Amino acid sequence: MINRRKLGTLIAVLLAVGLLSASAAPGSASSTLILDKFDEKKTTEITAHTPNEAPSGSVWFVELGIWEVRMGKAREQSTAPATPSSDYRALIDAGTADVSAEVKLKTDPNSDQFWGVVVRHSGPEDWIMAFHDGVGDLILGKKRPDENRFGVTVSTSDLTAGGFQELGRVPMDWNTGKKGRTHTITLQISGDTITVLADGDPVISAADDDSMTSGIVGIFSRGTGKNQFDKFTVKMNESGGGPLSSPLTVPDPEEEEDGKSKRGKKDKDD
Repeated sequence: MINRRKLGTLIAVLLAVGLLSASAAPGSASSTLILDKFDEKKTTEITAHTPNEAPSGSVWFVELGIWEVRMGKAREQSTAPATPSSDYRALIDAGTADVSAEVKLKTDPNSDQFWGVVVRHSGPEDWIMAFHDGVGDLILGKKRPDENRFGVTVSTSDLTAGGFQELGRVPMDWNTGKKGRTHTITLQISGDTITVLADGDPVISAADDDSMTSGIVGIFSRGTGKNQFDKFTVKMNESGGGPLSSPLTVPDPEEEEDGKSKRGKKDKDD
């Protein structure tokens, strides 16, 4: 038989653990920053399109390419690349650098288009991206304007500056079959920890200690084809959660018993 004092202690401990666990559960306090289902009845330039949800003042802007939205789809419509390796990106400000950004896309089986998601974008040679290469690999990489492809700091005027640094790669044969299929790429980043998910499954993890703090995120395409972006979602990426909104105070059962004894004694004296 558990005595009253031990039972009180057990209840207090379980209460504390339960509340702390709830507050610290990954994603429990996450919130959607950007949601775009690309809803437009008529063909609209993405810069004139309003997302379903976005921080106040955040609007789409284009780094390169011809981006259009129509009937729940976003497409990059360039008929030919500006250069053989042109990166077409449409971007928007999420307001924070620690995010989980996900793009949902229906592939074109007759295309070898690159497609993916970008975070912490500060310029054409300053970003982190996760993308499918249109052939058979899912790739995580970044560029910095003052680093070469090996991550070595160089002058921004050096010919090797802004080289692509591969952080991870995994085989992902998505361009199979006669019909296009829908897939998702999710890029989660918090501090220097990066995780890439393919159709919801974690497939690449990496660490990056560069101080990249931009909250600019977006979608990416390279090459020509008919890939269709169906949805773009950005959420806060809170690893471990923060402190409780108000301090948790758990009564000490022994003090509570002592208090009751003192009150009982006082009542008898009265």
